[in-house]
Amino acid sequence: TMRESLKRELIAIALLLLAVFLAGALGVLGWAQLTGGVDVLANVGWVGAHLAHPLVFVLGWPGALLVPLVPALYALRVFGRFRSESNRLWMIFLAGLVFLLPIAVGVATGLRLGDDSTAASGLWGALVTSYLRAWFGGMGAWIIILLALSGLMAATLAWNPIRALVGLRAVGADGPADADVVKAGYVRYIGLSGV
Repeated sequence: TMRESLKRELIAIALLLLAVFLAGALGVLGWAQLTGGVDVLANVGWVGAHLAHPLVFVLGWPGALLVPLVPALYALRVFGRFRSESNRLWMIFLAGLVFLLPIAVGVATGLRLGDDSTAASGLWGALVTSYLRAWFGGMGAWIIILLALSGLMAATLAWNPIRALVGLRAVGADGPADADVVKAGYVRYIGLSGV
């Protein structure tokens, strides 16, 4: 109905503006931390400061910078820029990246719990990295991260980076080559047609 359509349109507008505000709050906080002398409260107010600070503290800068994309993607779906199914999968992929990226940064930088990890990997990245390194060592931690990233990509984007590295199976009597299946799945999930 028209009322439902208007309601969805208003929610999409609000989410897109929230994404812009959140990105702006993170930008002002970053500028304040880099240069000093920038008043975060004067630029984005109490709400912006209290949204940006916890995001950076928990997820670190790399993860926090991805967060505004989540409401923006949903708004773009409502505006008709993405198909519903492909948008849902992209949002799941993005949410997975928000949680995996701080861990990868923590493993890459060698951070441990108790280090000054707020800017690099956040509390989440430092906590998970500390346990991954203790249980599996540095190499094992990278294998766990690659496993999680590969699983996330295979489930959401229908693309497996490990298969791309290892190679594709030859065409057999049991059906099309893996390249055709992967291409068809990828085209379907990102919403392209005629490729």
